Amino acid sequence: MTTVESRRSQTPARKRATEASAAPTPVARAAEVPGRQRLIDAAEIEFTQKGFDGASVLSIANRAGVKQPLLNYHFGSKEGLWRAVVENAYTGMLAASRQAAAALDRSDPLARLQAALRAFAVSNVLHPAAHSLVLMEVAQDGPRLDWLVDNYMKPFHDELDALIAECHAAQLLKPYPPERASVTMTAMLTAVQSATHLLKRLYGVGPMTPAQAEQHAEQVIDVLMNGMAARRPGRRRAAGPG
Repeated sequence: MTTVESRRSQTPARKRATEASAAPTPVARAAEVPGRQRLIDAAEIEFTQKGFDGASVLSIANRAGVKQPLLNYHFGSKEGLWRAVVENAYTGMLAASRQAAAALDRSDPLARLQAALRAFAVSNVLHPAAHSLVLMEVAQDGPRLDWLVDNYMKPFHDELDALIAECHAAQLLKPYPPERASVTMTAMLTAVQSATHLLKRLYGVGPMTPAQAEQHAEQVIDVLMNGMAARRPGRRRAAGPG
């Protein structure tokens, strides 16, 4: 029997088995991801579960399925790997926030502020481990918080503060202490994300889908803007019951 005849004589079940055996295994698929990215993904989990001090470079390398020298080659140290984890999540987040605001009419600072906040909120919801990692550092003083502030938090909050100042100047928002305004907004937008374990125990819900993240961002921004929006002449509060 020729090779062609052999293939034609295969039953559907045998054909499916042959195709399945040729498909890459989970281990093989993992091996297709570059070692550097596997280390970043593994480190994100280890740092989130154990904190920076509790995570070891050996446990990270083992989780990534690589040898420890590869970690040293790519990142130099555990500190360098930690920074790469943050950069992996937050560089894209900041870029998305800037692009969202820049795409709108500059004469409408409130719409630009909402767009920047929306992109920030969705990115944080979709990167829960990285968000938890940053919260650990925000809760304590130290060199990693200094690095976070210098490289990500201050540039982002400077941009939000400028938009908020434009809104105040145009009387689109109520006066609010500038040293707390942007931090209050971002804290409200990420509060639910900071309580994922509590939500699971209270309501049995897991992480949000991208669509749910978008909806959540819109709802919180609506609360924020309606609570902080300046009342224009002629606007009245909605009448209560009775």
